[in-house]
Amino acid sequence: MLQVWGKLSSVLINRYNLSDILQVSLQLPAGLTMLTGLSVENMYVYYTVATVHAVATSTNIRLLIDTPLKAADSYFELYQFHSLPFFHKGIGKFIMIDEAFTYLAVAENTQFFAIISPHMLLKCTQDLYTVCPSDMVLRTIREQVCLTALFLW
Repeated sequence: MLQVWGKLSSVLINRYNLSDILQVSLQLPAGLTMLTGLSVENMYVYYTVATVHAVATSTNIRLLIDTPLKAADSYFELYQFHSLPFFHKGIGKFIMIDEAFTYLAVAENTQFFAIISPHMLLKCTQDLYTVCPSDMVLRTIREQVCLTALFLW
């Protein structure tokens, strides 16, 4: 058995057939939706974010299409924050606090957030949507730190 994976091409599956194939969203568990509508006009989104795994057996070739799904607690807005220098009277100089984490992802329902480093962001694919691995550590709004208080209140 031979396996190959990569991006989905419109030459492989045209947008009309892809729209029909993705109608599986009618069978998704409660709380999960597709990234956007499934009309033919929206198929460019799925060509961008989907990955294809082709499996060849002795009798046929099967295409497995992976596409990210959206849930209210896993759809985030990504913010980048910057430290600004401030004057410290005790030493008479400007200082700046350097943070290892420079990105803040806030869930659409604002109940969860994640603090993300530039290295962690490199693990995400960035096209029309930024899709990150599901192993990101989420915190609840009860675990606020100074950096998140501005975004979550």
